Amino acid sequence: MNARSMKAIVVVGLLMVAARAGLGAQDSLNAAKDLYASAAYEDALSTLIRLTEGSSAPDIARQVDEYRAFCLYALGRTGEAESVAESIIRREPLMKLDAADASPRLELMFSNVRKRLLPALIRDRFRTARSALDQKNLSAAEPQLVEARLMIAEAEKLGVKDDGLADLTVLVDGFLQLVRTTAEQRPAPLPAVATPPDAPGLAARQKVEPLPPGPSAVDSPRVYTVDDAGVTPPVVLSQRMPSMTSEMLRVIKAVNTNAILDVLIDEKGDVMDAIVRKSLNSSFDNLMAGAARRWKYQPAMKDGVAVRYTKTVVLIP
Repeated sequence: MNARSMKAIVVVGLLMVAARAGLGAQDSLNAAKDLYASAAYEDALSTLIRLTEGSSAPDIARQVDEYRAFCLYALGRTGEAESVAESIIRREPLMKLDAADASPRLELMFSNVRKRLLPALIRDRFRTARSALDQKNLSAAEPQLVEARLMIAEAEKLGVKDDGLADLTVLVDGFLQLVRTTAEQRPAPLPAVATPPDAPGLAARQKVEPLPPGPSAVDSPRVYTVDDAGVTPPVVLSQRMPSMTSEMLRVIKAVNTNAILDVLIDEKGDVMDAIVRKSLNSSFDNLMAGAARRWKYQPAMKDGVAVRYTKTVVLIP
């Protein structure tokens, strides 16, 4: 009998003693790690499964799941190992393996799972943040945006290829700046500024008048957004900013914040509608909405077919 087998037997014996003595989860976890190091993967896995059936501190529970993935991978049960890794990464998208037993192959397995999951996880964080912003809950939106930005950086490092990540990066950065600026200063309402002659007055409701009625809502095509995976966002062909008077420029610069505009782009790349989500100044909002109606894009694509798409534009004065 070799030394490794002897060590495994000793560890199994210690586990039996630990069970009878009612020792804590940390002792059982340490014993499972020793079994893994001794290549007694089945025994280690059994111990870890028993640990998952009880309640443990978050740090211990995380280590238990890591070693479950390690054991499954060592036993050739790769699909199950990846499933456990996926559950860990969904809970902690930016987790790093710090276990001494994390071999380069295990690191690669976890990295590949993270690479596959990150686009969807980033979109989840962004949706949550945007929902909080719609409710004017800045304190809830900021941590979601911060984590989304960190995940975007990780995705870039891993070489994740996703057509929507570039737009997501702009939006996350813009919303994050908006949240922080708003928290730092809440400017008093600004006086109305005269609209320049080349931008006729638009409705004060901050929305472009829609084009003539089309099909009923039931027949209308689906509208995609940056939240949808597998969609190539519109490409800007012409996105000319409006001309502004010197007075308006001074007012806008004094506000020191961003405006946010939702632009509905049809299958031909034309703007159907533009809605101000975050107002900067009523005159600026009307001016931007009017200019947005004249913007032109290469339409969004899904599975080789042009689709409607709502593009969120962050406007930095």
